[in-house]
Amino acid sequence: MTIRERVLNKERSWTDIMPLVFLQAILWMEAGGFLGQVVLKIDRWGSLFTDNISVAEDISEYMLSLGFCIAIVIALVVFKKNRKLLPGKTGILKGAGIGLASGIVLNTAIVAGAVATGNLGLSYGHFEMLTVIGYLLAILCQAGGEELICRLFIMGKLRRRYKSPVVAILGNSIFFTILHLGNPGITAVSVISILIASILFSLVVFYTDNIWMAISMHTAWNFMQTIVFGLPNSGMPSPYSVMKVVKAADGFFYDTGFGVEGSVAAVILMSIVAASLIVLNRKRKG
Repeated sequence: MTIRERVLNKERSWTDIMPLVFLQAILWMEAGGFLGQVVLKIDRWGSLFTDNISVAEDISEYMLSLGFCIAIVIALVVFKKNRKLLPGKTGILKGAGIGLASGIVLNTAIVAGAVATGNLGLSYGHFEMLTVIGYLLAILCQAGGEELICRLFIMGKLRRRYKSPVVAILGNSIFFTILHLGNPGITAVSVISILIASILFSLVVFYTDNIWMAISMHTAWNFMQTIVFGLPNSGMPSPYSVMKVVKAADGFFYDTGFGVEGSVAAVILMSIVAASLIVLNRKRKG
């Protein structure tokens, strides 16, 4: 067996070469941005959920990722070879339920640690039902867009070409991390945290073949830390949240610039969960 035969699958396409996959993802993201802003005019949708201009703009900003979701689906439907990458119609509710519960528990655990150690102080702000619903839908679009681009499109195409799943898992995770390098408050720890979080989401999809689980897990994590607890979402604060921060200090569980995602505790927790998935599934899937 040649090196080429050891590395590459028989059923593969030249369009699945990693640099070309990244380029295609960027082009489809640009198409999604055009679709969201120019065609659907999603930047106006936030006003459906609140009269507060800054909150409406923030909701709309998240919702723009709906364009990415539509663009990736188009990319998979239009090209016949890509249709096999489309998610199945079964396991949606189960996957979404497990993902939501996992995202809530993981994020709440880090926040609880930050509060317990004095890194963070929270108080109740105010609850607006329609605004919360708007943010939930908007963050679902944002997290869903990132998952469809990275875990469905990029990871799916790389898995089709390369025999080792490590290539697909690390490849899409590096792309995901690069997307966040321009976020405010980025640090070395937060870069590692984002990379490991992406690997964790990738492992969830790899072992379950359920993209819905990763989407809901990602959505729950972002929604909890930003809209429920009032913390930065990958360095980006929200003008609305149910809880308010009354005290914040850098520490093991919290980074004042990037939030809980920039903490050493987040890196350790997500690494443990990712390692546990590998150990529990090592005999089930190679």
